[in-house]
Amino acid sequence: MSDWGLSRSTVMTTVRAALWLSASFCSLLTGCTPVNDPSAGLSVPETVALIDSTPRSDILLPNLAEAFALGTRATDVQRDQLEKNLVGRTVEWDLPVYDVSFADGRFDVTSQMIPTSNRAEAVPLLRVMVFVVPQGEADQALLMKVKTDDVIRVRGIVQEIRARAVVVVPGVVVGVPDTSEPTTSAETTS
Repeated sequence: MSDWGLSRSTVMTTVRAALWLSASFCSLLTGCTPVNDPSAGLSVPETVALIDSTPRSDILLPNLAEAFALGTRATDVQRDQLEKNLVGRTVEWDLPVYDVSFADGRFDVTSQMIPTSNRAEAVPLLRVMVFVVPQGEADQALLMKVKTDDVIRVRGIVQEIRARAVVVVPGVVVGVPDTSEPTTSAETTS
C-alpha cells in the first residue's frame, strides 16, 4: 500500500499510463521529421533485394527492450552503442502486433511494448514500427486479418530509434513464427 492507500498494482498501472502518455507526446513532437526511406522509388523486388543485401544485426529484440526500459540498469552509453550497432542494419524479429494501418501502398505495423524479462521492476517502453511493403496478395491478406496481440515475423532495415520506438523502413513480412496462422497470446499460453 502507498501512503495514499493505493495498491502497488494501481500505482504501477498509473505510472505506466503516465509513461505511455509522455512517450506519445514525445512522438508527436518528434514525429514531424521524416524518416529516411532507402527504398523510395524502388520496385518491390528491388526493395526486397535492398533488405537482403544490407548487413544483418545480431541484436536480439528482448535485449534491446531491456536496455530501453524504464528502471533498467543499462546506461545511456550502452543504449547509444546498441543504437549505433543497429541503425542501418537488417533485423528479423517476431513482433506482437498492436496496430496495423495502410497508406501509400505500405502497411504501418506497430508492435505492443516489447516486454522485459530480467528485471520485474523495469517498465517496458520500447515499441517497433515497421513500414511493410507487401510482396504479394498473401502478405496483403495476412496484414489485413492480423489482430492486436497476434505475432508476425518481419524483416527490414532499422533507420532510427525515436522516442524509444525502433523505426524500420523498408520492411517485409517473413511470415508468422512456426505456424501458418497469426498466433494470439491466448493461443501461445495454452
